[in-house]
Amino acid sequence: MEVRALHSLRGARVAGDKYFTRLMSAAVITLGLLLIALIGSLVSASMPLWAVQTPLSFLSTPAWITGIEQADGSTVEVYGAAAALFGTAVTSLIAVAFAAPIGIFGAIYLVEYAPKRVAIPLTFLVELIAAIPSVVFGLWAVKDLSLRLRDSIEWWIASTVGQFIPWLSEEPGSPSADSIFRAGFLLAIMILPMIVAVSREFMRSVPVSLREGYVGMGATKWESIRDVVLPTARIGLIGAVLLALGRALGETIAVTMVIGNAEGIPSSLFLPGNTIASKIANTIGEATDVQRSAVVALGLALFILTFVISILVRVLIRRFAVIKAVS
Repeated sequence: MEVRALHSLRGARVAGDKYFTRLMSAAVITLGLLLIALIGSLVSASMPLWAVQTPLSFLSTPAWITGIEQADGSTVEVYGAAAALFGTAVTSLIAVAFAAPIGIFGAIYLVEYAPKRVAIPLTFLVELIAAIPSVVFGLWAVKDLSLRLRDSIEWWIASTVGQFIPWLSEEPGSPSADSIFRAGFLLAIMILPMIVAVSREFMRSVPVSLREGYVGMGATKWESIRDVVLPTARIGLIGAVLLALGRALGETIAVTMVIGNAEGIPSSLFLPGNTIASKIANTIGEATDVQRSAVVALGLALFILTFVISILVRVLIRRFAVIKAVS
């Protein structure tokens, strides 16, 4: 009887494993089908634009709307995404350049140095900041942050580094009320809690025995962090930065409120511009026919940009892991 009961219990467990496997497979297939449906919908909705111009022309044209006169005397409007792509890339890079080192160092402090009575409230504060709606960040930037940036960081960069790099120089006349730089800096503040929270969890997952063993060999605390904790958690740290970059690429409301929403590629980062997300938000309400198709094409371009960045990061991680294993 006991043998039969054991066989029956084992059979039930095997059947449960099969059902669970099928359930997980169905979930993955569903996600894949949703992704294919999303891409298909975007491509289908953007088809009227491709009847007028090529994707290469769309991606390389700086002006959003350009009227081109045809041989028969009619005028055809062509659209351009180059300025929006430029603004999206630059604001996201500015955000990551500020937020990534500060976020990783903040996570190191919370995990390795801060006592519990300090780490617990600081962790709660980081999570609270991450939950603040983006429109609140935008309102703060419009009312206070933009002016402070203009009179401090922007002025310092323009008066020092801007003498050698034209992109970081200030234009003659009064400083602009909005700029690409301010949008990037605001994004840095918004993605900083995400980098801290995710990096902290991966650093906490590093076994304590590895730290203690390295310290027992005569290493200092910083050396154990540099040689053990960071290399062990490096994939998680890169993943944290990638997740933050993904949010920066798609952020809409806060960026729209401070970037200025100006047409064309600006000659300085301290001048207004636009991103793909802000351009979509400002245009979709009044777009009709081909222009609506162009707006959808902008969304498709943003999706492709995010996908390409994800692939590049994964390739770099694998190559880094192979080089590390060989060395």
